[in-house]
Amino acid sequence: MNRRIVKWLILAAIAGIAFGVITAYYAVDYIADLFSVKNGPWETNLLAGSEKADIYTRAAIAIHALFALNRSEAVYFIATTDSSNQPLRLNCDYRIEGGKFPARWWSITVYGSDHFLIPNEYDIYAVTGESVKWSDGKWVVKLSQRHREGSWIPLRGEGNFILVLRLYNPEQIVYESPQSVQLPEIILEGCR
Repeated sequence: MNRRIVKWLILAAIAGIAFGVITAYYAVDYIADLFSVKNGPWETNLLAGSEKADIYTRAAIAIHALFALNRSEAVYFIATTDSSNQPLRLNCDYRIEGGKFPARWWSITVYGSDHFLIPNEYDIYAVTGESVKWSDGKWVVKLSQRHREGSWIPLRGEGNFILVLRLYNPEQIVYESPQSVQLPEIILEGCR
């Protein structure tokens, strides 16, 4: 076979593989977003962790939430913006205000934009219903690079971050109408 033809066939194969990988990556995120439900700054996927999850949703979970539990055990809400729809940034201070959730147990965890925990010298990465300070059925959690009194999760580094709210053994309303569940507000207090 002519060397020139072989060269073009190799280039065509490489281009085809690259195109396939890129389109598959975007398809995974795009298709998974089609089944998402918004609730303020929080978002959940109705198929994630369920028997009805398609291959795109399963692939998105494998990429972004490797150790996620089955939907019957936990429902995950993710926030990438605050309540005013601004991206969550590590150089800003935030206040999360909430109350009781329709679930047996809950947690809120801070992750970097790479979906990994952000290392800090305090080894504080999350809060739970048992660790927050309650007052009149409400709680407040501060997110900041500087130490804050009360319930606080340290932020470190630059760039954006993600909040993950997990509701463990949730009540039926969370499955049937996640957009109607009262979820916490994420309030920007200032940036440096």
